[in-house]
Amino acid sequence: MPSPIGHALGGLAAGWAVTPPARDRRSLVTQAAIFAALGAAPDLDLLIGRHHYEAHSVGAAILAGLLAAWMRWPIGRGRWRISLAAAAAWASHPLLDMLAPDHSPPIGVMAFWPFSRGFYITGIEIFLPIARQWRRPGVIAWDARAGLREMLILVPLVGLVWWIRTRTRRTHDRSSGRGARHSPSA
Repeated sequence: MPSPIGHALGGLAAGWAVTPPARDRRSLVTQAAIFAALGAAPDLDLLIGRHHYEAHSVGAAILAGLLAAWMRWPIGRGRWRISLAAAAAWASHPLLDMLAPDHSPPIGVMAFWPFSRGFYITGIEIFLPIARQWRRPGVIAWDARAGLREMLILVPLVGLVWWIRTRTRRTHDRSSGRGARHSPSA
């Protein structure tokens, strides 16, 4: 399973795919922090001994989206967009987990809870699993290699989503006669 850094990058890419990056620096930092936290948050289930269960699901992503919209988190305009962006950032986590090998039971993630209690994995191994036994020899080197691989894959993805979303916004601003300076932030 990917590292928290990989999951944070996945949350950024997914969130910005739904709603564009905020225009001003302070809003952008807040938005990025929320998307990154949502991308990594499902692993908090490690604290209660239910790793890969309900928190790694579409149901949990929907709940995260509803909470974000209800509380009007500053990640997008309008409750619908906030909800979709938060849900997408959360849902990026189980998707990335399903793209890595899993060697500890239960194999896979409970991706479709509450509609299914089954565990799913794609069998496509794009990411390397992060080792949690940090005292064993070679684990730090392994995790560094796994983290580097995640960054080599996900940083360009985040950059591509950023470029597409900001380019689309600039084109929209020009066609509507609004200058980037005078239009509201995302």
